[in-house]
Order: sequence, then C-alpha cells, then structure tokens
Amino acid sequence: MATVYLHIGLPKTGSTTIQVFTCDNKKVFEKFGICYPLFDYRYEMVSFRRNGHFLFAPYIKEDGKPDRTRPAAEYEEGLNKLEEIGRQYDKILLTDEGLWWGSHTRKNFWEQLKEDMNRRGLDVRIIVYLRRQDSWIESHWAQNIRDGRTCLTMHDYLGYMKKRGYPLDYYAYISKFAEIFGKDHLHIKILERGQFKGAEHTLQSDFLDIFGLSLSDGFRVKQDVYNAKFEGNYLEIKRLMNLVPELRSRKHIVFAGITKMDMQNPTKRDYSKYSFFAPEDRKAFREQFEESNRRLAVEFLGREDGILFYDPPKDLPELVLNEGELLRDSILLYGKIFDILQKQHEAATEELFQKILDKRFQAIEEMKEEFKAEYQKSIQEMEKQFKTSQKNLLKEFKTDQKNLLKEFKAELEKNSKETKELRSDLKELRENVLFYRLKRKIRHIKGSDQ
Repeated sequence: MATVYLHIGLPKTGSTTIQVFTCDNKKVFEKFGICYPLFDYRYEMVSFRRNGHFLFAPYIKEDGKPDRTRPAAEYEEGLNKLEEIGRQYDKILLTDEGLWWGSHTRKNFWEQLKEDMNRRGLDVRIIVYLRRQDSWIESHWAQNIRDGRTCLTMHDYLGYMKKRGYPLDYYAYISKFAEIFGKDHLHIKILERGQFKGAEHTLQSDFLDIFGLSLSDGFRVKQDVYNAKFEGNYLEIKRLMNLVPELRSRKHIVFAGITKMDMQNPTKRDYSKYSFFAPEDRKAFREQFEESNRRLAVEFLGREDGILFYDPPKDLPELVLNEGELLRDSILLYGKIFDILQKQHEAATEELFQKILDKRFQAIEEMKEEFKAEYQKSIQEMEKQFKTSQKNLLKEFKTDQKNLLKEFKAELEKNSKETKELRSDLKELRENVLFYRLKRKIRHIKGSDQ
C-alpha cells in the first residue's frame, strides 16, 4: 500500500518555501521513491505547486459560483490518478496549507477523504507545522492586508477570527486527526529554528527528516525570499487602500508600488522591534492557548515539561504610527507609482513603436513575398509559353518536313520520269545519228555521194 503524505499547513509556517523546495527537487525525491505529482488543475490565486488543492476545492456551479459543500469536479479524477501513481511509488507527497482551515466547510471531510484514499489502496499520513498563536495571527493579518482580503485593524481582526472560529486550539484540532488517522500517522512539526531537525537546522532539512533524508542526499536549496511582507506605514497604507475594492488586487499598480517602496525606502524604521499587538492584548491572546499547547506537547510530542514552543515570546511595544511619517511615505509611494506609470508608458510607447516597425517590416516582407510569388508565377508562365511555342514549332517543323519530303519525292519522281524520257530521246538520237552516219558511209563507199 502506497502512503500519501499530506502537508496541510498551517498557513504562514513556511509552506511556500516547502513547496518551492519540493518542486525544485522533484527528480531527487523520485530517486528515493517519493512522488510529488504536478496536476493540470489550476485555481485562481493558487500556485500550481499546491498540488493538494483539488482535495478541498469547491464545486463550481453552472452560474460560476462555488458550492463549498461539494467536492470539485476533478476530485474523483485526482484520486484515481493518485491510485495509478501509487502503483509506481511507495510515497506520494501532496501539499496545500489551505487544508488546515479550508476543509471545515464540508461535513466529515477528513473521514471521507480517508475512506476514499483507503478504497484506492492509499494510506494517509498528516504533516502539520505549528507556530505560536500570537505570532501566527499577526503574520496572517498582515498577509491578508497585503493580499487585499481585509481592511480591519489588528484589534478588529482578532474579534473577526474568534467569531469565525479559526482553529488555533491546536490540541483540539490535532486530536481529531489522531482519532481519524491514528496518532502514529501524524507528523507534528514546530516552526522554530531551534526545533528544526537535520544538520543544517533549516526548514528544508527539518522537512526531509520526515522521510529519513537529509540535504546531503543531493537536494539543492534556493535562497529566494517568498511572500515578502509589508511593514509599518506601508502595511497601514495598504490596509486603508483595501477599503476601495478596485485597489485590493495584487495585480493593481498600488501593490507593485508598495512592494518596491517597502524595500527601497531609505527612511524606513526597523519594525522588527515593534508589534501591531498591544502588549496586554498579545499576552491575553497567548494565554488562552497555554493549556491546549501544554497538552499537545505532553500527549503528542512526549514532552514531560509540557513546553510546545521553546522560543520565548516577543512582548514588543505596540507600533504607534506617526502621521508625519505616514504622510511622507504616502508621498513617496505616489511618487513611485508615478515612476512606474512613466516607465510603463515609455515601455508601452517603445513597444507600440516597435510594433509599428514590425508591422511595416512585415508589410515589406509580405510585398517581397508577393513580388517573389509574382516573379515565380511569371517565370512559370513564360516557361509554360516557351514549352507551348516549342511544341508548336516542333509540330510545324514536323509538318513542313513531311510536306517538303512529299514535295521532294514528287520532284524526284518527276525528275526520274524526265530523265527516263531524256535517256529514251538520247538513245533515239544516237540511233538516228548512227543510221545517218552509216547511210552516209555507204553512199561514200558507193560513190554516190559525189
């Protein structure tokens, strides 16, 4: 029976880094009997590397609206493909950080998924990375602002997530996984460098440890930064701009402008020393999960001390935005947007000019091709006429030759007849001449000629 390793997140726990690493080393994983399949399924705002998204993607109705209570049309097809892959590989890796929360809209999702997998001869193991709840929600809030999904303040966002029921009680949620899949089928990882396994103590080496592998087994790591975050004033500017629906998209020029200025601003503060949490709010938020975290550490990780996260919490002072600095950064942002627009205009003008040139060159080439075609056509027509003329001349020549030969034969026959007549006349003449000569001779002999 093949085993499906299902990496379900959480979001904001290095999922993109894991997915890029896995995709870049797809061939290396296959050498160790681990398949990371890339399907043809595509979803809006979802990377193709999130190859497990089809498991909980909603069904799309005829009117184009999603029905999240039903599996996507490609669900069964995707599972059947996994069954085929399982005949060739012992291990299959699927990943999508949205599974941690996205599965909640479908009743008995995990029970049904296990049943559907087992029916196809596939065992399921769950991989989950956990992050301290206060750090996680602050990061999640910032990303949702960056991606245009919220315009709430940090304080309001806390209330929104509580009302929404987002599962940050790790013990309760993971206990459900244990009931369904078995405790021995869970790989619970902590997003802290000090808890990363492997010689390098990196997220990649920690992930490979699940499969008994290490980076020295031929894996390569890119040092690129994924999902760069907005900070400070620019995070606040983007939050306010999200109030306008047209400005929310990551494809909008506002996003590009903030991304560039957040990295290039020479007057940018070091925001790592601040928090959008008020210290008392952060502490209160963290304390509500202390017992849950303790039970998880003891019962699932075998830690008698009950400590789940080893890194000390960062009780940083709350960031207070300065109106003058906010105005300054807003002006810089507008300047950057104008610069981007100017460059886009120049690029578009150059592109348009190039298109005009290309069009004219194409017209010239087409004219050349037309001339060439006409020239070839004329040559072919001339060759055809020449061959026709040659054929006609040859025919006329043969006719004239035949007529001349006929005339020659007629003339020859005429000449032959005349020659015969001449010969007859000559013979007769000769005979006449001889007769008169003889007659004269006789007369001479007789002397009668005197």
